[in-house]
Amino acid sequence: MDEQTPVTAEPVKPMSFADKMVNIFASPGELFDDVRMTPPTPSNWVIPMLMFIVVAFLMGQVMFMNPSLVSQLTDMVRSGIDKMVEEGRLTPEQAEQAANFSKPGSTMFMIQQGAGILILTPIVLFLISLIYWLLGKWGMKGTAPFMKVVEVVGLTFFISIAESIVTTILMFVMDSITATPSLGAFVSNFDFTNKLHMALSKVNIFTFWDLSVVSIGLSRLFRRDLPKVLVIVFALWIIWTVFTVVTGIRMG
Repeated sequence: MDEQTPVTAEPVKPMSFADKMVNIFASPGELFDDVRMTPPTPSNWVIPMLMFIVVAFLMGQVMFMNPSLVSQLTDMVRSGIDKMVEEGRLTPEQAEQAANFSKPGSTMFMIQQGAGILILTPIVLFLISLIYWLLGKWGMKGTAPFMKVVEVVGLTFFISIAESIVTTILMFVMDSITATPSLGAFVSNFDFTNKLHMALSKVNIFTFWDLSVVSIGLSRLFRRDLPKVLVIVFALWIIWTVFTVVTGIRMG
């Protein structure tokens, strides 16, 4: 009796990082299949995160090259400080110190900006990944390693990099610090305290792009239908958006 040779699955050949950078835009489904079938790959989230930190900081420095944008940002910061004085949360002396400490374009401001991006970016990455992982586990009844979800979210930083560059260009072209690839760009005299204005600023083409790509990644990781994942992810975004608009928290 002839013995049958056992069939062994060939190991999946990982994509090159250049292919990953292309496929996050051109073929995210193919990219995330590769993420799911390959061993844990820290570079999938470390490199995009570091690239985003560098680009975000550089775009901030580029913005400071425009005196008009710096003036608008200074007025916005000063307005916020004055409001805190009116509410009794700061004395006039403290307000003056705060204004000097947070003057846009100053060395201290740039240090704060760089430190903020450096510290908050990884925190946001892992926090969002945790939420999506719990969503996949409890909402989608699926299983996937937490760090694989981190890889999916990390790879979408390439979309965030594109958004950072496009936003900076729009600010220069429209000569406004409120110019973003959102419906908020069409609002004249944009007011950060106006809830309608803030709601319109959340309707951002890059946000929808990012959420759609993340949904594709989660559907591949947790092996669930894409339409169901899209509904869950966008519903979560709507809840978060309503919360931030109502409470006045200035976060994406």
